[in-house]
Amino acid sequence: MSKFHCGFIALVGRTNAGKSTLVNGLTGERVSITSPKAQTTRDKIRGIVNRKDAQFIIIDTPGLHLWLKRALNQAMISQALSTLGDSDCVLMLVDATQALTKEGEIEEIERGLIDAIAASKKDAILAINKIDLLKDPAQLLPIMEAYSKAFAFKEIVAVSARKRREFDTLLDAIVKYLPEQPALFPKAYYTDQSERFLASEIIREVIYRQMMKELPYSAVVVIDDFKSMRAENRIDIKATIYVERESQKAIFVGKGGSAIKQIGIEAREKLSTALDAAVRLDLVVKVKTDWSENPKELKKFGYLIEDQD
Repeated sequence: MSKFHCGFIALVGRTNAGKSTLVNGLTGERVSITSPKAQTTRDKIRGIVNRKDAQFIIIDTPGLHLWLKRALNQAMISQALSTLGDSDCVLMLVDATQALTKEGEIEEIERGLIDAIAASKKDAILAINKIDLLKDPAQLLPIMEAYSKAFAFKEIVAVSARKRREFDTLLDAIVKYLPEQPALFPKAYYTDQSERFLASEIIREVIYRQMMKELPYSAVVVIDDFKSMRAENRIDIKATIYVERESQKAIFVGKGGSAIKQIGIEAREKLSTALDAAVRLDLVVKVKTDWSENPKELKKFGYLIEDQD
C-alpha cells in the first residue's frame, strides 16, 4: 500500500510572480484574487490540493517588495516571512522574465528571500513561472544556474501557472518533502478560509479590476454582516469599502453612484457563482484617514502587525 503524504507549503515570491494564479490553478477554484496590479494578496490564503497519494496545503502570502516605509507594507512582509516557520517546505516562485538583472544577477528581492529561506532551514523548491512568455526555452538555463549557485534548492521546476503547464511535475517534486500522515482536511475542501473571507476577497478583486487607473492601494473591504439562508439558497452580505481620502471616496462612488453600482453588479455575479447561491449585496464607502499607515487600524482590519516599542 502506497504511503500518504500531507503537509503545509509556504508559497513565497515577489509581487506579481504569479502565486495567486498558481494556487487557483492547482486547486481549480478561486482561492486567491488575481489582478494585473501588484500587491493584491494581503493575507495568508490557504489552498488545498488533493490527489490519491497526498494532500497539499498551500499558504499563499503577500508578494515581497522593497517598499518598507508604510505600516501596511511592513505588515504584508511580516506575514509572508512568518509563513516559513509554519511550513513543512517552501516553494519559491520567480517570474522567468524578471528572475535576473540585465547583467545576469539575481534581483535584490529574490536574494533577500533566499536569505530568509536559508535562515528558516526548511527544504525549498524553486518554481520558475511564466515560461510561456519566454521566446526561447534556453533562456531558462542561466536562471537555473544562477539560483542553483545561490542556494541548494531541492528541486527546480519550470511551470506556467496561467497555462496550467507542468502542474503534475511540480506536485511530484513537492510531495517528496511532505511528512507521511493522513489528510488534515476533508477531500472536498479546496480552502480552509470562511465564506465570509472569500466574499471580501472577491469584492476586492472586482475593485482592482474596475478601478485600474483610479484606484490607490489604500482601500480595504470589511464584511459587516454575512447572513446565509441556505433554506432559501440566499446569502445577504453587507460590506464597507474603507478609503483614506474624501477624494478617493468620490471616485469609488462615481457620478450619481455609477461606480459603486457597477462594482456591486459584478461582485454580486461573482459571489453568486463562488458561493452557489443567490446573493444580495449592500456596499457602502467610508473614509478612514491614513488607515494603511496606522498599526492600530491595520490590526482592526485583520493584518498581522508587530507591536511597536
